[in-house]
Amino acid sequence: MKRKLLAAAVLSLFGLALSGTAHADGFIFGDETKGVTLTSNESDLNIRIRLQPRFDYGDLIKSKDGTSYGTESDLYLRRVRLEMGGSLLAKTVKYNLTLSADKWEQTSHTGSVSVLYSYVTWEADDAINLTVGKSKLPYSRVSLTSSSKQLLIERPVATEAAKKVFGKTDPYYQPKLALNGKLLDGVVAYEVAVADGWANGDSVQTSPSRTVFKSNPLYVARVELSPPGWVEKSKSDAHLGKGQHLTLGANYANQGGIEYSVATNDYSEGRTLLGVDLSGHYKGFTGQFEYNEWKADSDDPAVADTKPKGWYVQGGYFIDGLNIEPVARYEVYDQDSNSSDKTEKDTTLGVNWYGKGHSFKVGLNWVHTKYDINASGKLANDDKKDVYQIQAQMYF
Repeated sequence: MKRKLLAAAVLSLFGLALSGTAHADGFIFGDETKGVTLTSNESDLNIRIRLQPRFDYGDLIKSKDGTSYGTESDLYLRRVRLEMGGSLLAKTVKYNLTLSADKWEQTSHTGSVSVLYSYVTWEADDAINLTVGKSKLPYSRVSLTSSSKQLLIERPVATEAAKKVFGKTDPYYQPKLALNGKLLDGVVAYEVAVADGWANGDSVQTSPSRTVFKSNPLYVARVELSPPGWVEKSKSDAHLGKGQHLTLGANYANQGGIEYSVATNDYSEGRTLLGVDLSGHYKGFTGQFEYNEWKADSDDPAVADTKPKGWYVQGGYFIDGLNIEPVARYEVYDQDSNSSDKTEKDTTLGVNWYGKGHSFKVGLNWVHTKYDINASGKLANDDKKDVYQIQAQMYF
């Protein structure tokens, strides 16, 4: 029954794609929508809702004895978002409040509603914007790109791990004070930010357990460079056959003085992250490469120093008229380069179909993962797994 459901979903996807061939001038359901906007004097409020129903099938569970992977299916809402934003009192003062109910009804996940974004930005000039509030930390190109405009259904595993380096709860989205802007008509873009990172009471290490009682601030900086005429208007993994861009990005993050005590001894650790990325697109072609490495160095002899690193390359081609986009990614993630045989390799192949641009689209991915003998995810009788993912997006 599950295989029949998967086959039906795949056939439906391609049936929708073929049905759009008569609409070569655009999408079968029209142009993208941008929500509803309410205006009062110099203030306005734009409201948007995003839903991502998702069906996963494949090696999702472990066998009863935990030695191999077993086949299972899962139907849930990958993302549920209520987005509210606009101008406050003046056109140069922007705000955003986004509520999230991600992974709703996913197996082994407790459904909850949380504040994803809550910030105010003063746009003093193209070169100077000041932001205060909860938002993304400025590192990792694929993570900075909105999940509504991803090329593949899930982000790379290495960048998802990198998002958890500097905090306990939702650490990539945290209160920050940031300065960002663009120079030379966008040829140079930058952001520098300071945030809490690991804070008092957080369990910075779990094996063995270590609880933070004091730490230095977290500092993050990112710069992007583009040739004139190749500046990206807004970050996207999938530009749907329009325009061109070429951007080289680099970022660095550091938090030191993360202190904790064991008996009568005081110890501390420092964490750093370094990343570089290159992204570009020309009409229907899009491609992206990213490398990240990070490390945690502790002077506690019971806490092992770790240094994960990972890279990926991904690409796709948007076929105008059919409005379908074959996509692929290859990724290598070394879970700790200080240890041997802890690498996982992920190959993802898929296709997207756009019925209303990013306002309504459907994606199908096959993800094949291969684990080294000491990697997390390797089981006694299984060193690989395969998962099939189907995800739709309705964004209005």
